[in-house]
Amino acid sequence: MQRPVLVGTANLNYTPLDQISPYLQKCVLTTEDPSFFSHRGFINEAFKQSIIKNIKTKKFARGASTISMQLIKNVFLTREKTLSRKLEEILLVYILENNRIASKERMLEVYFNIIEWGPNVYGIGEASQYYFQKTPAELTFNECLYLARIIPSPKKFMYQFNDEGNLRESAAQQVSFLTNLMIRRGLLTIDDTIFKSQPTVLTGPAKSLLRIKVKDTTVVDTLSVKEEFEF
Repeated sequence: MQRPVLVGTANLNYTPLDQISPYLQKCVLTTEDPSFFSHRGFINEAFKQSIIKNIKTKKFARGASTISMQLIKNVFLTREKTLSRKLEEILLVYILENNRIASKERMLEVYFNIIEWGPNVYGIGEASQYYFQKTPAELTFNECLYLARIIPSPKKFMYQFNDEGNLRESAAQQVSFLTNLMIRRGLLTIDDTIFKSQPTVLTGPAKSLLRIKVKDTTVVDTLSVKEEFEF
């Protein structure tokens, strides 16, 4: 069960949008909802295809969730996948987006501060400390891209790494693809691309959950071994 997350200054980890790395904002928008600032809660074609597939399969097999929809789910609704809850979500998103209840910037700020980023980790303030022992403003591009990529399955973040603590090949390919995509879309400059060659290293409490093999550092005294078996 998700624990309550306070929105505002009562939450010491709450982070205003202007104190969240611009890299993270760009990365999350790229992975989760590239047209967030231009749509009104729904990406029409994707939403239509989602409805069609869900009807055909008789289950919620496809989400097509925008950031607006994810925000509503996290703030107002339960996580159960029922038709009535889905209709509530659609209605609330429509009201939120079409009645100017909150600006897009405010919606994005709240989204960053309430979504799940790991096991019992909610909000970017907690996440940046949990993974990298940094504030959200101090995160590098690689760290931001990593955080954006784990949003769909944050509790499984450890499977992004191999037993040496490095990103798996599949994860590295995702990093390369998203980086090149952001460059093509003009979201990154040439100066930003210097981060491509830097490894993603977890330095916070999250590191303890990685399954890293301990290397055998025992030094063998070859001279004593030779003497022991010399006849």
